[in-house]
Amino acid sequence: MPPRQPHNTPPPPNWPESVQYLTKSRLSPSFPAQLIPLISSSTKFTPKPSTHPGHVVIKRITTPGHPANGQNGLFAKAKIPAGTLIIPYLGVIHASFVLADPENDYDLSLLRISASEPRNPFSGVHISIGVDADQSGNAGRMVNDYRGVGTAPNAEFRVGTGEGGDMRMELWSLKEGVKKGHEVLVSYGKGWWAGRRDGGD
Repeated sequence: MPPRQPHNTPPPPNWPESVQYLTKSRLSPSFPAQLIPLISSSTKFTPKPSTHPGHVVIKRITTPGHPANGQNGLFAKAKIPAGTLIIPYLGVIHASFVLADPENDYDLSLLRISASEPRNPFSGVHISIGVDADQSGNAGRMVNDYRGVGTAPNAEFRVGTGEGGDMRMELWSLKEGVKKGHEVLVSYGKGWWAGRRDGGD
């Protein structure tokens, strides 16, 4: 495995040293240039950097029975109102002719293009564009699933647009918001858990 690249900037407290800290997503070296206009407002992918938001903090989970006990979680440092952008989900933007890697807990699907879509530059093949925060990312990668922790998620992933006009994944609070000191929780989806029960983990 190649050595980890340097952090974009000093990471927030409790950041895992083995993961590169990003202030903006970057393209995989193998990302086709023909696909850049699908995720950017120009022919170049030049997202603006983002800073770690002051309303969330990374904490080590030490609660017995928590599915992520011994790992990290994302917690509200201050009350986060409903409908608030909590943090963008940063990572390595990649493209493939298959869906996002089901074995990678940090790989989210950003865009899927069918083989018949006129905007597809590769005729006859389906394209999946994802953002992978496994080895490089920001605090968005720390968010855990609500199952076994709360009764319902208080946040969700949404596809949004960054200040530079780039497509990106974002984490937003839901209708109840997130109370101060509470963990930010999403739903990974039943398919994710089914894969783990079948030996996917």
